[in-house]
Amino acid sequence: MARVLVTGAVDDVRRAAIAERSLNAFEIIVLEDLSAADRDAAWSSADVLLTEGFRPEIPEDLASRAPRLRMVQIPFAGVSHVPFESIPGHVLVCSNAGAFNASVAEHAMALLLAAAKDVVRRTEEIRRGVFDQHALSQPLSGATLLVLGYGGIGSEVARLARSFGMRIAAMGRAAEPPPDVDAYGGLGHLPRLLSEADAVLVALPLTRATEGLIDAAALATMKADAVLVNVARGKIVVEDDLYEHLRTHPGFRAALDVWWSYPEDGKGHPFRRPFHELPNVIMTPHVAFANPDQRRRSIDAALDNVERFVRDGRPRNIVDRREYG
Repeated sequence: MARVLVTGAVDDVRRAAIAERSLNAFEIIVLEDLSAADRDAAWSSADVLLTEGFRPEIPEDLASRAPRLRMVQIPFAGVSHVPFESIPGHVLVCSNAGAFNASVAEHAMALLLAAAKDVVRRTEEIRRGVFDQHALSQPLSGATLLVLGYGGIGSEVARLARSFGMRIAAMGRAAEPPPDVDAYGGLGHLPRLLSEADAVLVALPLTRATEGLIDAAALATMKADAVLVNVARGKIVVEDDLYEHLRTHPGFRAALDVWWSYPEDGKGHPFRRPFHELPNVIMTPHVAFANPDQRRRSIDAALDNVERFVRDGRPRNIVDRREYG
């Protein structure tokens, strides 16, 4: 029977999912439950590693420590943090794409609405005793939303946006456009797509090709009153360029859930430039995935993919390592 080694801290939700999982397909071993004396044996007998994928959970000597390893399953949709150089080339690495579509898409729409309608700015004005009924906001009905990355999350946001009467444009890698978009193009069409969009959603993975994609040149092609929503990864957008664009274009708005640096103790700012001083920024602390049901759905999806691999060797979401580094 295949053995699945689970590393890192395992909370009650994940333990419940593991406990309910049928043992007919594989045996699950939680590393933190073992004594130090038993851990080497657990590594050496593991066929699959279920891990968040951060450096402390993937040792540099993984090849010799886990000689039977055939698959690494990451419970997140993004894998840009994974130290691929420590994982032997024959081992499949799988993301958990698709497990977070609903929660992240809902959050993206909340950010878009809050930014377009200036909800935070109006709230702060009322707190100060300012009741400005002449303030204008951006309409969504009839506006064009450009989705950068038309995967599970991007297409779900598009579905929600259509209910507001929005026109959908998309940038993706498929040769043929999705049947449900109004405009489509590849990376070479980005300047044109950006120039026509009233709002832009960043839903791309962070790869060699997408890091720094939204830079000063890209921002300069966008409408002066456009809204940029990022629920993907901070480094897809150039921090300095976005700050300067927001500072010099007060009608432009950014709504951000992902950042360039993360305070280790949960205190401090996730950026170098003073975004918190700008009135045209909406900010949340990378919590698009966080709702009461999401953690269970994500671990179930990860375990489902492990079971697919164990049963027939055909898991979903196999990562192309060449895109990362």
